[in-house]
Order: sequence, then structure tokens, then C-alpha cells
Amino acid sequence: MENIQTTLQTNSEKVNFTEVDHNLENLMPTATEICHLWSSYMAECMSVAFLKHMVAKSKDPAFHKVLQFALNTSSQRVDSMENLFKVILHPIPYGFGEEDVDINAPQLFSEEFCVMYTRFTSKYILINYGFAFSDCTRSDFRQLFSGFIDGTKAVIATADNVLIAKGLLTKQPNIPVPKKTVFINNKGYYGSIFGANRPINAIEISNIFNITTFKRNMRALKLGFAQVVKSEKIRDYLIKGLHMADKQLDILVSFLHKEDLPGPEILDFRVTDSIDSPYSDRLMLYHVTVMIGYIAQSYGHGITNTARQDIGSAFTRLMIEIMKYTKDGVEILIENNWFEQIPQAADRQELTH
Repeated sequence: MENIQTTLQTNSEKVNFTEVDHNLENLMPTATEICHLWSSYMAECMSVAFLKHMVAKSKDPAFHKVLQFALNTSSQRVDSMENLFKVILHPIPYGFGEEDVDINAPQLFSEEFCVMYTRFTSKYILINYGFAFSDCTRSDFRQLFSGFIDGTKAVIATADNVLIAKGLLTKQPNIPVPKKTVFINNKGYYGSIFGANRPINAIEISNIFNITTFKRNMRALKLGFAQVVKSEKIRDYLIKGLHMADKQLDILVSFLHKEDLPGPEILDFRVTDSIDSPYSDRLMLYHVTVMIGYIAQSYGHGITNTARQDIGSAFTRLMIEIMKYTKDGVEILIENNWFEQIPQAADRQELTH
């Protein structure tokens, strides 16, 4: 046994992994790497468009600092990704640009909401960049997303400092600290769809509160967009989303209120009375559709991390409803020729006929 360990140690010392070199020209980017690069580019283009108007209308020096920092960060990322697209000989996505934002339009959301929403979206961007870094194997992709992770953490920290100083950072509910470790010996721990359930645990509280916070932010965003969007069909779609959000919020918040726990703050009052749009209809609809998709993803995560049948059942119902709503949004994008095709596998049926 000792000889085997000595041999393994000797062999490992012979290999210096830091000196292994790869010629990137011989490494085709994988579908996963292109997926993360393409979707990140679209997200950062949207971010730049939103932030340009927010920065232009920001007057508070502290809020302006956060928004300008976020804008600079997203703009630099767009440039970096365009360079990487060129390296791998991939066409740069059309994305979003100057035609999608009017910095001279009146303020649509309060500065407080702009900073809170920037922090909120940065949280999900950070999660996505974590997946991107772990999924990518090419060194240039990994270096790109590693830098993006650091930059997103800096944006969140900057926003947190300002929001805490101004008393605006949403606080999660508190629960009693357990006095001892306890093991479950009751098979009724999962409870019933119809009631007679144990108190919700910390993981379930976190999932419900995070999804509810997500929906509060999106409700305020859709409310503002519904005021300024030019297309009646898109306005109807957004209003339908508001009604659906109200119903889902009632269900989610009820789980917290039954335990005497608070839900997140209502943000609708942070929407101004402007009816002049700072953003293109395409940008607003695309952003809502993408973000609603993330809510469905959050429900899916919650389903796999809940141990109460009534909560899991509610998440499942609400996720199906959200997915149907997202599909309706994508269909409107397609009808208007606004849905940019995601890179896909070769169409063998077409190539062989």
C-alpha cells in the first residue's frame, strides 16, 4: 500500500498542470459555451439600454453612482463579448441598441426602484455567470465569465451599501434560532395538500420570499411598461400579467402570513405617471418575457427544495401558468419579427433534401 502511494505521489509531481497549454484555434466552442455567450450578450445589451435612461434621469448622487457603475460594467461586457464572437468567427447578435432607448423621455421609475431593480437583476445575472463559468472549458470563455462574476459582485455590493444607508434594502423574515439539533421522526412531515401542515422551514421561507420579491419587482415593471407601450396587443398582454401576478402573490404571501411572517414591500408606488415611453416595445416585451421565464425557473427550484405538499403543489400550478404566459409573449415577439433566433444545431432534414 505504501509503495502504491509513493508511486502515485511521484507521478503527480511529474505533471505540472499549470504548464499544460492549449491552442484555442483547435478547440471549437461547445454548444453550452455559445449558449452562455449568446444569452449573456442579449442580457447585457438590454441592461445597457435600460441603464442609459436611468442614468440620464438620475439626480441623487448616491443613486447615480450605482447606476453609472452598472452601466459602465455592462457596456464593457458587451465590448468584451463582441471581441470573443469575432475570435470564434460567430456573427454578433443583433441584440438591442440606440434605437431601443430614448434618454430624453420622462422618468418612468423612481431612482429608488431603478437601483433596487438593478441590484435585483444583478443577483440573477450572478447566478447565470456562475453556471457559465462552471460549464465552459475554453480558457478564454472561463476568463471572460470569471471577470463578469467579479464585476457583478461589485455592482451588488455598491447597490447594497447605498440601499442600506438609505434604509431601502428589503429585509428577509427572521425565525427563532434553534436551541438544539432535532431529527424528524414523524412521517407526516410532508403534510397534506389540504392542510394540517407543520410550520414552514427556513428553506421554504427563503424560496417563497425570493419568488414573491421577484414578482413584486416584475409587477411594478409591467405596470410602468403598460402605461407607455404603444402596441395595444402588448398592453393587453402586460395587463393580463398584472392580474396573474396579483393572484399568484395572494397565494404565495398567504403561506408567509399564516406563520405571521412579512412579505416583501409593494413597489407599484415607485412607478411615475409618465405615458411617454423611454424604451422600444420590442425591448420591453423581450425583457418581460425573459424575466418571467426566470420566475418559472425559480418555481422549479422551489419544487425540488420544499418538503410540504401544499407548497410544492402550489409552485407546480403557478409554474405551469407562468410558462403558458411566457409562451404567449414569445408568440407576440415572433408575430412582430422581433424574436432573434438562438444558435441551434444543424438542420439535417434540410441539408439532406
